[in-house]
Amino acid sequence: MTIPFGEYQPSNQLFTPRLRLWLDERLRHLVSQQRIQDARALRGEFSIEELFTR
Repeated sequence: MTIPFGEYQPSNQLFTPRLRLWLDERLRHLVSQQRIQDARALRGEFSIEELFTR
């Protein structure tokens, strides 16, 4: 049995155009969700209302 070293990296031939499209759409969705989470965290961190309740 051969144990490969490093990370497994599939060849580009395994990525069909349809799979590439799906992966691109999924990554865009995840990035947009992360931006929403980041914006909410920043809003909470710099909220004026929280400053007055302390």
